[in-house]
Amino acid sequence: MKVLVTGGAGFVGSHAAEYHACKGEEIKVVVFDNLSRAELLGYEALNAMYNWNYLKGYKNIELIKGDIRDAEMMKKAAEDADVIIHTAAQTAVTTSLQDPRTDFEINALGTFNVLEAARLSENDPAIVYCSTNKVYGDNVNRIAVVEMEKRYKFADEKYRMGIPEDFPTDLCEHTPYGASKFAGDIYVQDYAYVYGLKTGVFRMSCIYGIRQFGVEDQG
Repeated sequence: MKVLVTGGAGFVGSHAAEYHACKGEEIKVVVFDNLSRAELLGYEALNAMYNWNYLKGYKNIELIKGDIRDAEMMKKAAEDADVIIHTAAQTAVTTSLQDPRTDFEINALGTFNVLEAARLSENDPAIVYCSTNKVYGDNVNRIAVVEMEKRYKFADEKYRMGIPEDFPTDLCEHTPYGASKFAGDIYVQDYAYVYGLKTGVFRMSCIYGIRQFGVEDQG
């Protein structure tokens, strides 16, 4: 079994790669990352290589320095993958406001390249896409919340299990970041509907943990 993790040197990606690598040496994990985090966020590359070097400790992890904006390279990396976990992204709202073109090229066009690579593969890989709650725009902020001792919860019991898949995503206030991720989100859904790809979307929000290396703008 081969698992391809785009953005595998990032926070979420590195954990996904490590999780599958730990399942046994019969599982091959390919980490595909262009290591551009520091450049995108405008910070020194102090921790940019940390997860990359950390994952070198696993014999069944292959590291490929590549960019999801490169369609041919993406196609080659995905051609024999059984699963693609697509975590690669421009992740900061502030960066998307300053440089919306790069944000769009990575999040929208890059996701399109991942989907096309999967569609053209004879292996018919399953795809997991890491989306964001920003696809809901300001709609989700209109749901009342109640402050508990250690967390917030939705006031309406209808949302006790979280936001449902049919919650509205129309109207604005997505930010360029939210819009580019939303474009990828819709494409992932439509490639499942039109081409029969096996896809799943996680709309994540403000996740945190070890090896994240958060900055003021993100994480």
